[in-house]
Amino acid sequence: MASSTFFFSDLLSGERLGWVGETLRASRATGHLNTTVFLTGDALYSLVDARTRDSWRALAERDGIRIVADGDELELHGLQGPVASGSPWVTVAGSQDEAPFWQSLVSSLAVAWKGTKEAGFLLCEGPYMSRVTVYMVRFLSAVQAGSLSPELYTYLDGVHALHNGQRPSEFENIGRAIAAISASAVQAGRDPWFAACSRCATARGYYQMNPGTGFCEPASAIEEIAIRPLKEILSRFSGNLPVVSSASGDVVPEGLQKDRVPRLMVFIAHPPYCAEWTFGGLSLALAAAMGGIPATVVFIEDGVYALHGSHQVPANDKVFNVQEMIAVTTDVLDLEYFVYGPSLECRGIDLSPGFPTVPRIGSEDLARELLKAEREGAASRLIFF
Repeated sequence: MASSTFFFSDLLSGERLGWVGETLRASRATGHLNTTVFLTGDALYSLVDARTRDSWRALAERDGIRIVADGDELELHGLQGPVASGSPWVTVAGSQDEAPFWQSLVSSLAVAWKGTKEAGFLLCEGPYMSRVTVYMVRFLSAVQAGSLSPELYTYLDGVHALHNGQRPSEFENIGRAIAAISASAVQAGRDPWFAACSRCATARGYYQMNPGTGFCEPASAIEEIAIRPLKEILSRFSGNLPVVSSASGDVVPEGLQKDRVPRLMVFIAHPPYCAEWTFGGLSLALAAAMGGIPATVVFIEDGVYALHGSHQVPANDKVFNVQEMIAVTTDVLDLEYFVYGPSLECRGIDLSPGFPTVPRIGSEDLARELLKAEREGAASRLIFF
């Protein structure tokens, strides 16, 4: 017996909803799994989109699966009426309801992760260009209100949240909100833990060499977020606490053993080069494995392009060859690679001959991977890149 919580804030494609549904179906056939899916932001469009709404209905009709939508975001997106009339199987939770959306999410996670004293958010998107930073603030505010210690891990463009002197004229001030959450937690006697990845911060100019001291120091950064190595941030992932991201999930056994390190599953769903998602996801998984956290990488959706063809970096370009990165890490202890076969097939492509050792899996195989840690009394974290 296990519980699973999914959180989606980005646009949900029919492909993703299809494989998530098939995997949950296979998981329930393998073992009893109660699942709650929380939807906010652009993910809400999938409830009314003709390409995805029937998939949600089919999921909701299955025993043990509950779908909760953010009522406030439904209003913002103009979807409250269509969802109320066309999707009665969705639980709508607004800020004025008895069980508001964000409090419901935190409560669901706290029940699953029995005895947890913290809850964290992995932020990979920058403020103002992405509304995910607002959802991060809502989540951590609910964590604080729920008598848990808030934790924030900024990664990739998420490190822009630490910029000092933010003055948005049309949006919520994210830097100020982070400072307020930290101050509130300290005042309540809790220990907030806010950190930025040092590699990401250095690349974006927030961690610079001081010629006078010869050491790197924070630059133009708010004091509430400490700049730390990725391995130090990932040390928090070895504890039994829930971690949410813009698209994430978990599987937590009823008999969770607190001395077992949660397993990390990274789903690479973006193409390899035009954004930092693939490199960032691979780096996170590799650093986790090197730090003693069992990590599994699944190339899925557009992420399968990382394993297609033969990638060659032009002589006048500076970019990390992700195929080389994968090839030299296939034998790293506690790190596994898989590719989702249906994603290859629907694109009409195949694996590069250079990756014969990356196993091709289907929905039933993926379900077994999701439940692998559960059978050992450990939880699994799922993070989409």
